[in-house]
Amino acid sequence: MGRFIAVGALLLLVSFCFSQNVEDVFKNIEKKGKAENASDQWMFDGIYNLAVAQTTLTNWAAGGNNNFNISGVLRQRAGKAFNGWNWFNLLEANLGYNFQQDVTVKTDDRLEFTTRLDRALGESKWNASLFGNIRTQFADGFRNPADTVRISTFMAPAYVSYGLGLTNTSIKDLAIYISPIQVKQTFVLDDSLFEKDQFFKKEIPNVSRFSKGGVRTEMGAFVELIYKKKLQNNVDIFSKLNLFSNYLDRPQNIDVNWDNIIVFKLYKYLSVSFQLQMIYDDDVLVKDTNGDGKANAPALQIRQILGVGFSYSFTNKKS
Repeated sequence: MGRFIAVGALLLLVSFCFSQNVEDVFKNIEKKGKAENASDQWMFDGIYNLAVAQTTLTNWAAGGNNNFNISGVLRQRAGKAFNGWNWFNLLEANLGYNFQQDVTVKTDDRLEFTTRLDRALGESKWNASLFGNIRTQFADGFRNPADTVRISTFMAPAYVSYGLGLTNTSIKDLAIYISPIQVKQTFVLDDSLFEKDQFFKKEIPNVSRFSKGGVRTEMGAFVELIYKKKLQNNVDIFSKLNLFSNYLDRPQNIDVNWDNIIVFKLYKYLSVSFQLQMIYDDDVLVKDTNGDGKANAPALQIRQILGVGFSYSFTNKKS
């Protein structure tokens, strides 16, 4: 399953072809970084989106509930060049809630940070890179609104990945990172969630137990593709694809995490945004195949959000 998703995502991601280039700002970091005496500088760009919706019903014959929705999206990049080094950082955050009378439902939740330190390899288009990433969520998660038993919380799970590899940013609008040796760790820093075996089984190899929770460690090959584009000053596109193959256990089953955001600006600060994220992790059990009410198999996880609201994006340089 993961192999088919990975191939399809790769084909779609590299097929993007547009005219105007926001990535030029970060190309300047590459040029500065290759100069040994380059002066320190920071470069920034970002996408911010806030969507709000409200429904109020009075004597409404068809029925329904009053509700209020709010969701926010942040994609912030920062880069710095100094003495032949390039340092890239990406912060990604999503959070959304639906409020219905006495019921509050979390509709979106994500917190992720990626950092990469590059060193130019002479005149080559490839850089030697040190890469790190952490992905978790802000708040408690529940399978159903009426549930009181959590299925996730901050740092449970948390996915941490780090390693050494090569980066190529010479392709317009696209950054490629490839690592033949990457460590991936799944932390569940909550004892009750760790005991449920939802994110990995405690009995499998390479699982360490803590006083509150535990961690599973994997090692394998990793690829990350990041695409960032601005079209005609009113469309922002961001796409990030991560692929991981575990050398130690079923390497043919590729873990996939593909995140996409498209923001259409209607007016200066009014926009329509569409988010699509697809995840396939062979170790995360989310599907009930035998009807007993317990998840016992992996499956493709899909998250889609369409919203209208406030949006702001920018590209800026500070020297």
